[in-house]
Amino acid sequence: MSDILEPSPPVLPAEPPPVKKKPRWGRYVLYALATLGVLAILLVVAAFYKANKGPVLVKIDETASIDESMTRNYGKYSPEKKGWVYVDENNQPFLVRVIQQARIEAVGASDELYFAVSGTGLGASQSSFYGVFQIRSDGKGGDGLVEISDPHRYDSPVPVTPERVRFEALSENTWAWVIKTQDASNPKQDRVSVNNVMLAPHGDTIAVLANFKASAESDPGDCAQANAEHESWQKQMTQYENLPENASDEDVMSAEALSDNEPRRCERVRWSYTTAPVVSAQPGPLTVSVKGSQYGVPVEGKTWKVMFDSKAFVYNVPAELIPD
Repeated sequence: MSDILEPSPPVLPAEPPPVKKKPRWGRYVLYALATLGVLAILLVVAAFYKANKGPVLVKIDETASIDESMTRNYGKYSPEKKGWVYVDENNQPFLVRVIQQARIEAVGASDELYFAVSGTGLGASQSSFYGVFQIRSDGKGGDGLVEISDPHRYDSPVPVTPERVRFEALSENTWAWVIKTQDASNPKQDRVSVNNVMLAPHGDTIAVLANFKASAESDPGDCAQANAEHESWQKQMTQYENLPENASDEDVMSAEALSDNEPRRCERVRWSYTTAPVVSAQPGPLTVSVKGSQYGVPVEGKTWKVMFDSKAFVYNVPAELIPD
């Protein structure tokens, strides 16, 4: 009997050796570079947007800004007196009111708010003052505001009223107040002088650009008699001016008293002015003219052209126009 052969087991192919896995750090590097690229693009886009967006343009609430500034500078508002009650360093009370305000709006620029105030003495006080304010953007790119002001100017028994304030454009970026100040009220008793004070913000301060005559009036009565009295006074003054050094105390005191009591003469003079058209960033000249009568005779007509000194930021007022 032949042997039965057992089938041979199938020959399986040999398994290939396992593939050695490559490290993944290269993939991470690619991810990191891609992320950095995206961030760089975002930063460039953000910078471009910020550069083209420009600063925030500030819109000013006039009522709120004025109320805040007035309260900070002068104290609480009195509904009964319709003004702010301010007490100065000498414990003198004043009623302060806003007499002029203007908000300047320009395309592509933040608002600017300008206002002037007048303080009138209460009770026995006969003095008065005025102040000027500018509220504008602080220039830091946000919506913050800054105040440029001169809250206390002038000391006179005649208060500044709204009709005595002019607000004018002197250049493309300079606005100014022209405020008429007065030293007396009755020309029959005193010589009444009115002067123009021109003020404007300059940097972080309020600058005085000019101070020049506006009017002078005196009415002593008969002009011929007034001239005769003044001529007599002038002769006496000439004698006293030539006193010897060893003059008596009585003579010296008499000379001083005479000097302080110069007789008034008839006078009614007006100086008018105009500003130049706005054509550039620098203020143009002022044109000032005079007319009227002085000491009983007409004043010779004359016109001055007052130039602006941009370096000193003032008008070069000639001596003839400077207040006495």
